[in-house]
Amino acid sequence: MKYTHLFLKTSKESPADETAKNADLLIRGGFVHKEMAGVYTFLPLGLRVLQNIADIVREEMDEAGCIEILMSALSPQENWKKTGRWDTVDVLYKVPAAGGGEVALSPTHEDMVTPLVAHYCQSPKDFPLCVYQIQTKFRNEPRAKSGLLRGREFLMKDAYSFHTSEEDFDAFYKVMTKAYENIYARLGIGDITHFCEASGGDISKYSHEFQTLSEIGEDTLLYDPKSDTWYNDEVAPSKASEWTNPDEAKAKREDVIGKGLIGVEALATFFDIPVEKTTKTILFENEKNAVIAAVVRGDRDVNELKLKEVAGCDRLRLASEETVKRITGADIGYAGPLNLPDEVSIYWDDSCQGRVNFECGANETDYHSINVNFGDDLSEPETFYDIKIAQIGDANPETGSVYESKKAVEVGNIFPLGTKYSKPFNFKIDGKNIIMGCYGIGVSRTMGILAEIFNDDKGLIWPENVAPFDVYLAPIGKDNSVYEKAEVLEKALEISGFEVLYDNRRDKKVGPGQKFGDAELIGVPYRVVVSEKSLAENKVEVVRRTDGHTDMVELEGLVEYLDEVL
Repeated sequence: MKYTHLFLKTSKESPADETAKNADLLIRGGFVHKEMAGVYTFLPLGLRVLQNIADIVREEMDEAGCIEILMSALSPQENWKKTGRWDTVDVLYKVPAAGGGEVALSPTHEDMVTPLVAHYCQSPKDFPLCVYQIQTKFRNEPRAKSGLLRGREFLMKDAYSFHTSEEDFDAFYKVMTKAYENIYARLGIGDITHFCEASGGDISKYSHEFQTLSEIGEDTLLYDPKSDTWYNDEVAPSKASEWTNPDEAKAKREDVIGKGLIGVEALATFFDIPVEKTTKTILFENEKNAVIAAVVRGDRDVNELKLKEVAGCDRLRLASEETVKRITGADIGYAGPLNLPDEVSIYWDDSCQGRVNFECGANETDYHSINVNFGDDLSEPETFYDIKIAQIGDANPETGSVYESKKAVEVGNIFPLGTKYSKPFNFKIDGKNIIMGCYGIGVSRTMGILAEIFNDDKGLIWPENVAPFDVYLAPIGKDNSVYEKAEVLEKALEISGFEVLYDNRRDKKVGPGQKFGDAELIGVPYRVVVSEKSLAENKVEVVRRTDGHTDMVELEGLVEYLDEVL
């Protein structure tokens, strides 16, 4: 493809309203155009990269036995109401429909694909089945940011599998895990992308994410080297470092006024105690409006996912101000585990174990209790639980191994759905609800992640499998023979199967510096330079984008050379 035929303009200036590196590079390189926050148009270069990523995903999905379809982006309100999600999915775009009512602009397709498959598959012989699509999705994201990493409109591969037994689902789950590993290896990020345990929400204990290590990541991963297991910190089992002082004598409890103290650091300073002696007591209500108290050490935070599991409930919400006042007799901020009503179920985190003379809320506005001790002021719990958010320094309680911590970006997920969607649609075979799984990869998000990872101070460095072109062909000089030879090389390379971007610009303002700078910014794997000097030796200069390595290659051997290096 000739540069002058391509809808392409590069820029040296960074866009003023973009802070993400991926957006900066993709806009300056002429890959995307920003329309509004979280919404981008993909220009010819960007579309080529997007299609290359999608092709890799498609090939691995097909190899795994999945069948491609394309569902409508608009979906009927009744489907979402049947699954109970019309009023619970906060990123759902609700679009007015002609004649009244609303339809959904789908962010995901469980509510559509389940009745679709149920319509066509009514025999045990139809299973197992997995369908997938690569489609534009829409999410009313309140914090659209980070370029292509958090958008309101994006290209996504979403797959859905259907099974008649748990054993069949488990076997297919492993097939999809391997397919994802193959995809990330082909994208050039396999060695820094990890299979990671994550939250299963209200469907299962765990789902799994594929997380790519990156300092720009919003997620924190905890790695247990002993078991070679990666966890999202939101679900990592954790054992806090102990806080005990066996030589400290118990003191008498006091209720002390401490008005308006914000945060455990201020609390610890006020009472002249370590933060580890402070205590947080958070009140929740479950789906049955029963009150639950979660008690953690002051330097820790409650993990609602873990709390739901140990409390055996499906949903939790922070107790209302009215409920807190009724249960504790105090304003919010002064709750404690002392003398709570019998109706309250109390769960203590293991970080609280072994402490003496600790602080907690006194269940009286403006007051805190200090020098609180198990056995004297309240009964020691029969069981301490892990209900805290894991953090650096914690250990895996099963292996005793201290976690290593890494920042990462989610590039995909696979998720057991169980019968969550088959039940509302009464999708049964032989009297049993169909078991489902879902499997997502953000294709445009992946493009942004690759741009974040593969770059230097000159521009993008695309992995060969996704680069918009294989070769950037740059003739330089004024002699017509240089451009005539470049034309011949362009055709020869394209006939040999290479994707070529031929920079045929001959404007006086576009010299070698401009062409080389554009080649580096765009990030094509190899730059082939044709000049009067190189042609005098019957050669061309070939520059590798990754490290700038340069070879002088005989004209007759260029195709063979590129065949070998690509």
